[in-house]
Amino acid sequence: MRGLDRMRSGSRREGFRLQTSDEDWMLWPPDHKVICDLSQISLYRIPQHTVILMECENLPPGFTRLKMMTPSPNQKVKSSCVPIDGEIYISSLLFKARFLDFNRSSNAALRSSIQHGPCATNTYLEHQDVDCAYCFRSHHWPNVALPWIQRCQHKNWPPESILSGIVEDGCHIVPIGSFPERDNEWRVSFSGAEQKLIYSMNHCQFLCYGLLKVFLKEIIDVDPNNPTCLCSYFMKTILFWVIQCDSSLHWVPGNL
Repeated sequence: MRGLDRMRSGSRREGFRLQTSDEDWMLWPPDHKVICDLSQISLYRIPQHTVILMECENLPPGFTRLKMMTPSPNQKVKSSCVPIDGEIYISSLLFKARFLDFNRSSNAALRSSIQHGPCATNTYLEHQDVDCAYCFRSHHWPNVALPWIQRCQHKNWPPESILSGIVEDGCHIVPIGSFPERDNEWRVSFSGAEQKLIYSMNHCQFLCYGLLKVFLKEIIDVDPNNPTCLCSYFMKTILFWVIQCDSSLHWVPGNL
C-alpha cells in the first residue's frame, strides 16, 4: 500500500507451507519514528519526522504507551490521538479502527476485512487468511529488553553477528493492550528479531520447530469449536529457550 513500509512475517516468511500457514504483513508509516529515550529525539529531522516516545513505566512487561512528541501530518494517526493528563497519546483502539477502514478502502478484495487482535484480516479462497498489522517502527532497542542481550552474550546464542543485527533493527509496536479494555496500551513486537533467530537455526533445530508446529495443529488443536490456549508462538519461544540453554543443540546438525 502506498506510503507505508512493510515487512512480511509469520509462518510463510519462516519457510513453512502448512495448511494453516497464513500470509502476515506488518505495515507502518516510515516518517513516524518511535524512540525509547528522550535523548534520541535529536537523531531525527523535525518537522519531516514525527517523533513518538515509548513509555513503559507501570505497565506489564512488553507493553507501552505511545506519547506524541511532535505533531503528525497523517490524518489517521491524528484522529487516533487522545489527551491523557495534559499530554497527547495514540489510542491503540482508535488506531486499529482507522487503519481497518483504510484497509477496507484500499482494495476491493479487502472490503470484507475484519479486526482480529492487532490485525486487519481478510480471507482469500475461503481458507487462507491474510493478516495486516498496521503498526509503528522503532530503530532503537527498548530498555525493557536489554537483559535479553546480556543473556544471549552469556549463553553464546545467537552468534554475535546475528545478535548485533537484531539489536540494530530495533522493534515494532503493534496496537493491542495487555487486556481488551486497555485502549491506550501497545505491545512491543520482536517479529523481525524472531525471523533472524529462525534463519540462524541449523537443520535439526528447524525440524524441531516444524514438528512442534505440526504437533500443535494436527494433534492438539484439531477441534475448531474447542480451541486450546496454546499457539505456535509459544512453541517458537520454547525452542528459542531450549537452544539457548542447552549448548548441545548449538550448531550441531543431526543430533536428535
